[in-house]
Amino acid sequence: MEGKQSCECSVNNYQRTKIVISEEFTYDLQNSINKIIIEQGYGTYEIDAGKVFTGGNNFLGELYEINVTGYNSEGHKETSLFLKHIIYNDDFRVYSIPEVYAREAFVYKELSKIYDELQVKAKIPLGERFKMVKSYNETNSKVIILDNLTKKGYKTMPRLDVMSVEFAELSIKQLAKFHALSFVLQNRNPEYFETKIKTIKQSFVFDDYWNELAKKMCDTSTARMDDATKDKIAKFFPISLEKYPKYMNGLHSKIKCLVHGDYKMNNVLLKEINGRVSEVIPIDYQQIYYGCPVIDLIYFIYAASDRNFRKQHLLYLRDVYFKTLTSFLNYFDIDSLFSSEDFEKCFKDSLDYALMYTLYMLPMFLIKEDVPDLAKDNLLEMTIKIDERFYDRMQGIVDEFIELGIL
Repeated sequence: MEGKQSCECSVNNYQRTKIVISEEFTYDLQNSINKIIIEQGYGTYEIDAGKVFTGGNNFLGELYEINVTGYNSEGHKETSLFLKHIIYNDDFRVYSIPEVYAREAFVYKELSKIYDELQVKAKIPLGERFKMVKSYNETNSKVIILDNLTKKGYKTMPRLDVMSVEFAELSIKQLAKFHALSFVLQNRNPEYFETKIKTIKQSFVFDDYWNELAKKMCDTSTARMDDATKDKIAKFFPISLEKYPKYMNGLHSKIKCLVHGDYKMNNVLLKEINGRVSEVIPIDYQQIYYGCPVIDLIYFIYAASDRNFRKQHLLYLRDVYFKTLTSFLNYFDIDSLFSSEDFEKCFKDSLDYALMYTLYMLPMFLIKEDVPDLAKDNLLEMTIKIDERFYDRMQGIVDEFIELGIL
């Protein structure tokens, strides 16, 4: 197994630096890669390994590309792997890093197979199915090992951009199918659902540390706003601290299923044909939990849109979600579980969640590329530099909720 040091080179939306596997990886991780090579039937082969730097897309894992080229009994063969390896940080107190890795391993190793079987049995056309990246059996609670789809033309949207409506529409359709499969699983195998899905609680710990972190991020979000607006947000902030955990635990809604928990633009891979988005595949299931699907939808829209985008497309995308959910459930002969009126009411009643989480988290989504090292840093002590586009986007969100009478 060989690798040579080289300078960084651009690969889609990230930087890649060659590494030596025997020096970079633990023995267990080297063993996992060797097992994959054996399973793929390689006789002779070469390995090119690189560490990936996403410029702010990932904080809680070390990312790698492993490209294997060689020969097996059938001739020339290539295998490209994408690895996300756990980091440990005792100062990271907002949730358990090992726990969220275990959740993602569960999705790729167990739940993905169940969802695939459900869709096959329902004879859903390939083009209409919920899509997932292929994972390898060596995936575990310390490392997620996936098919490297960048080699097949997939990439992520530039994380600082406002998303296109075609990307939003395709992504929301996939989200609706992900939620629908949870409802199907509950219908087809209620015992499994009760023990393996409903027991998955959201991962954040809402304690004094969280409150202090939320205040720090809220101050960052409002730093350039006028005093009158800051006063409005100051009055709203304690209300948000009380209400936000209820949203995250699904206590506000009777509509519940397995939700993604971190469905934002750079957690969706896309493929383009002639400059237009033709396909999307959701990724990154570390934050799954049993909760309200409307929260996933609101989270996605507000994380990657500006006020003008929402004025034009918010209600349309809401309706795309509901229509997709309903039509996808029809493949399984399941009638709509709730009316469009109930869904719209839940959406309207939950909308202030968007204001809460963007005040808390949007600065981290629009951080500049010199990101903090969360393997070392305490969140309360870190200094972040935010892209200038953040301030207009956050102001647009605040103005929107002032008009709605929430602020």
